[in-house]
Order: sequence, then structure tokens, then C-alpha cells
Amino acid sequence: MLNARPAKPAQIRALIETAGSRFISVEFVKKTGELRRMLVNPARLGAHLRRDIAIKSESHVRGAETRKANNPHLLNVWDELAGAPRTINLDTLTQIKIDGVQYRVN
Repeated sequence: MLNARPAKPAQIRALIETAGSRFISVEFVKKTGELRRMLVNPARLGAHLRRDIAIKSESHVRGAETRKANNPHLLNVWDELAGAPRTINLDTLTQIKIDGVQYRVN
């Protein structure tokens, strides 16, 4: 479990990546203060983007790398219920559920 002390975004990312293409449930506090639960597939967003953007420009790749470096606390995921990409703030994540195992964060 991650609740021994506040987890770092890198630890949370690593945990989410262990799910691969399996569905996971996440719970976090939105910017508005509202609690939100989502069913996500960590691998699906990348597949969706690769399909839509066959040819990426060099500036597109540099921009994505810069955003990721400047915002390590943000994670882009595919929301299965909404059928759309969403962003999760890893600093406000409260729990992750992978294969029936619930991890408390923070």
C-alpha cells in the first residue's frame, strides 16, 4: 500500500503502469473540490493517440515532452465511461484499484 507516507507522482505512475491494458479505477479530487471516480485503461490513451496522429511533427513531440517535464504531477488517461481523454492530478489522487486491490494514496 502507498499510505505509509504521501506517495510521489513517480511512484503512483509506476503503480498505474503495472496495470498495463487492464482496467483500473481511480478516485481523485477535481480542481473544483469535487470528488471524482473514473474507470480508466492506462494503455488505451496511447493507442488512441497513435491511431489519430499518424505523423507527428518534431515540434509536437518536443511540446509533449516539455509539458510532461513541467507537469510531472499530471497524468493523461482514457476515461472508459466518457470515451474521452482526461487528465488526473496525481497530487490529489486518493485511491487506485487494480485487479481488486485497493491502494490508498496520501
